[in-house]
Amino acid sequence: MRLDSTQPISAEFHHTYKLRNPSASLGDKKTFFGLDLDSARSVITKNITKMKKILSIIAITLLLTSCDWINPDDPEFDYNLKSAKVITTNNNFGLELFNKILGDEEKANVMISPASISLALGMTYNGAETTTKDAFENVLNYDGLSREEVNEICRDLIEVLVTNSKGNLVEIANSIWYREGFPVHQDFLDMNSMYFDAEVRDIDFASSTAVDAINDWVSDKTHNKIDKIIDQLSAETMMLLINALYFNCVWEYEFDPDETAELTFYNDDQSEFGKVEMMKTESSFRYASTDDFIAVELPYKNEKFSMQLFLPTYESSVDELIELLDGEQWNNWQDQFSMNDEVQVCMPKFKFDYKRSIGPDLIDMGLGEAFTAAADFSGISDIPLLISQVIHKTFIDCNEEGTEAAAVTAVVMDLTSVGPSQPIVINFNRPFLFAITENSSKSIVFIGKVAEPEYE
Repeated sequence: MRLDSTQPISAEFHHTYKLRNPSASLGDKKTFFGLDLDSARSVITKNITKMKKILSIIAITLLLTSCDWINPDDPEFDYNLKSAKVITTNNNFGLELFNKILGDEEKANVMISPASISLALGMTYNGAETTTKDAFENVLNYDGLSREEVNEICRDLIEVLVTNSKGNLVEIANSIWYREGFPVHQDFLDMNSMYFDAEVRDIDFASSTAVDAINDWVSDKTHNKIDKIIDQLSAETMMLLINALYFNCVWEYEFDPDETAELTFYNDDQSEFGKVEMMKTESSFRYASTDDFIAVELPYKNEKFSMQLFLPTYESSVDELIELLDGEQWNNWQDQFSMNDEVQVCMPKFKFDYKRSIGPDLIDMGLGEAFTAAADFSGISDIPLLISQVIHKTFIDCNEEGTEAAAVTAVVMDLTSVGPSQPIVINFNRPFLFAITENSSKSIVFIGKVAEPEYE
């Protein structure tokens, strides 16, 4: 199966960052794009006055554009009113969840995959009924759409995201694991097999090999980047619904490793974090600038996907920008990008993994009933079930060649009874945000924050 493998910028708005001190070091915290700090603030104040509240660094935005190198077999997303609503609401859900996670997350580097989480919850939604179904639709914003319509749009989105052409590899896999002998409605299994291409396996959860079998599947589908998702199976666990997503794309304009150098990375308060490996490239890129940030879009090979990086001004911080992030703001940010002939980018290599049980976050967002004895998953089985936990793990490696990323989401079901004249220079030497999206559908695939970049 294939799936194994607040204000807009006005029309007259323009921006320039004149490099008054071209010899200034990119690692010198006393300058901002070649200007001393006071002058930089003045330039920002005078030249960038029309838009507020953006985020701090990046969105890895997967762009699907017409290009001679694009695989002609790659499908484009059918953007009708209903499919657009699902993508928009999925993005809104992912951004709200990301904000909620960061509200109490102590880790410096965070990344989630809204696409992976939405697909895992989408399979689970197919078994929800009555008020539990209503809760899913409210949280995922599926009001006004039939279950069949949601499933068809999710299937189309999966087909668009999955890619295997020169320089790009994106794979999505779904699976349902249930305890051997546990009665599961065939319609539920068939629906998820049809729309999500989900593999279905009934195994002996009490066996010593059950956990290994599930983790081996996860490791295989993420190319060994995430080696396990569960440590054990309790006696009450009857089912797991798992999504795995793997992303591996090379840059359209690769960074020259010979240009990579150890430079200083700074904290939001401008104190030194330490020396990190900083990559450098210069080319024509899509670029955006506002009162609170500057941003650049780096395309991957064939320009099907791209990464957007948002760097906050010194008056802001990555966390302050994230607090302002919602679906409407995200769309506003996307409208600010335009092509610029000369943009020089300096950014750190980074690699990290992240894990979180997002059940409490989903409960706070309104999905609480699904985690209680009041849950109605009678579409899965006549035996009452509830969600005991939702486990989410991600991995990312961003270097001179490109980006490799992976995500796994497991829903665990238990028994209920128990433009300028000189190059624009963008130096990502402070905490930033990143996200990966598919551009024809505008679906957010990954979103994260880097505050302490490390690369081993």
